[in-house]
Amino acid sequence: MELYADNAAAAPCDPELLEYFAACAKDFPGNQESMGFHGDLAARRIREGAEELLAAFRLASYVPVFGNAGTDVLAIGVETLCRSVKPGTEILTTTLEHPALEWALKRSCARHGLTLRQCSADRSGVRPDQLETMLSERTAAVAVHHVQSETGGILNLTKIRSLLDRLAPQAILLTDTMQSVGKIPLEIERIRPDFLTFSGQKLGAPGGAVLFCAGKYAKTARALRSVEHFGSRCSVPLALTAIRCGIRAMQTQAEAQTHAVRLRECLLESLRRNGVPCTLTLPEEEASPFIVHLLTVPYQGAILTRALHLRGISVAPGSACESETPGGSRVLSAMGFSRRDSFCGLRISCWKPNTVEEMSLLAENLAECIRSY
Repeated sequence: MELYADNAAAAPCDPELLEYFAACAKDFPGNQESMGFHGDLAARRIREGAEELLAAFRLASYVPVFGNAGTDVLAIGVETLCRSVKPGTEILTTTLEHPALEWALKRSCARHGLTLRQCSADRSGVRPDQLETMLSERTAAVAVHHVQSETGGILNLTKIRSLLDRLAPQAILLTDTMQSVGKIPLEIERIRPDFLTFSGQKLGAPGGAVLFCAGKYAKTARALRSVEHFGSRCSVPLALTAIRCGIRAMQTQAEAQTHAVRLRECLLESLRRNGVPCTLTLPEEEASPFIVHLLTVPYQGAILTRALHLRGISVAPGSACESETPGGSRVLSAMGFSRRDSFCGLRISCWKPNTVEEMSLLAENLAECIRSY
């Protein structure tokens, strides 16, 4: 038996997208940054596709910068942000950010003489009122997640935008939307992010990622990629496949979300039926339906993940970059959970190919793993 429920790390490649990727590799052998005929052909096709992607995402005023993975585009976005603010000002983030964003901020802030401040979290995640107390005239930018990659907690970006408008109207807003774009609604008109991100690998593409930046930051972001080589160049087939993946995801977002809610309901009911001793880390209404994060106290998430691995089942004890650490989950610790409990997180993340039957099987196998723990 094989059962894949680690989609927040990377979703399995969609067969149609794989075929499209192969066709693009055959049809577009050129480097889009080359002036030759085939390079120009590839560049024009990417520009055309990018316009379609912007339309699908309702981001007509934004400029896309392509990278191979989310880490690439986050690094470019953060460096662009830091070059766009005055030295000596502050960048505000939180203790719950993905390591790719956290370390990009640390590096770029140190490079440009900026102060990086982290807003603390509690059992409900990061509350906008906590951020509010840290905003001031020295706040040059805020860089935060939309959906937390481990717990699935949803940050109220609309509220954060209203706080910025009132207390730091000059501040730039960078949003890590890797776990939300194409999955749950993002109110662009109300949030007005200066930067947001998209990763094809989270939605069934073999790779490819995009930084969407407001027009006034485009020149810097593009130069970082193509002149300074701050991030890797996305291959033409990956870029075109990510574009198609993103457009399809937006077209089917409502359907995918309904499916995810049904899968979550089935999983939670099956866990109860099988007597699995666990609790939800966050209330259902505060988390993405695509990520179910459980506390399996006193059973450690990493041990349960390995036990399920032996049964052909993939879940995760944390985010992909911090699946097993000596100190337990950094995110759970930041949220105020005890050291013991920080080892007991288990993330189950679903996508379109998953079925309700799989959720029942997962719960049954998890119950058996706990019985033989």
